[in-house]
Amino acid sequence: MDGTDAATRDRAARIPGEATRLVDAAAAQSLLLRITGSVAVHLHCAQHRPLMGDLGRRPFYDIDFWGRDRDHQLIDAFFQAQGYQADPAARGLREWGIKRQIFGHPDTGIKIDVFMDTLVMAHSIKFLHRLELADPCVPVADLVLSKLQIHEITTNDLIDLTVLFGEHAVVRNGSAAIDLDRILDVLCDDWGFWYTADQNLASLHAWVERPGIDAEVRGRVQARIEALRTALAEAPKTRRWRLRAKIGVRKRWYEPVEQVS
Repeated sequence: MDGTDAATRDRAARIPGEATRLVDAAAAQSLLLRITGSVAVHLHCAQHRPLMGDLGRRPFYDIDFWGRDRDHQLIDAFFQAQGYQADPAARGLREWGIKRQIFGHPDTGIKIDVFMDTLVMAHSIKFLHRLELADPCVPVADLVLSKLQIHEITTNDLIDLTVLFGEHAVVRNGSAAIDLDRILDVLCDDWGFWYTADQNLASLHAWVERPGIDAEVRGRVQARIEALRTALAEAPKTRRWRLRAKIGVRKRWYEPVEQVS
């Protein structure tokens, strides 16, 4: 976090603990929340998390959660009771069919973003049935998917993926690893998502050649990327996937993402 001011460093240091505290406090009220985003990368990757700072990842400034849309009123009340205020820029999102809530804490400056039922960004990830599979974060495979769906991937996202692939193997039916079955289920039914993910994996494979990444880590990350890309290429695809593949990039295969706040 070199070059950042003391307040930014202090807030970033507090965020992982605040994220887990909020999950526990919500659970005490029978409210299901799971951490995602860069904070979940940090929590899922105890061995490789120092790479986030070493490679220059932006300090944490917010916490992303996944939750259930049926709980949206309870979620709003919960965060306001925890001292967070609803973001005025997010008012009216439900009127547009957007299942998302945004909060900010007036004292700490921590921002909260809650996606419900489905992550709708460049590509969509349905996660309602996945929330109880891991605690306090979303499953590793879903975290990987949330990074691979990004159409214009950033250096911060590549750092997160490097840490994830450095820490976790790609295995079948692996709840504590990158679950290949979950990745295949999602991507082999959606050509656009598959194409974006494959492009991002290729970019990551090249990106980890940069200085500052240990050769052993680089080799492990690249081997896991290669295994995943091979599995994605060889796995059976649905009819929906095959029909969309015939159109290819002649038609936009992702959704534009606008910043809400």
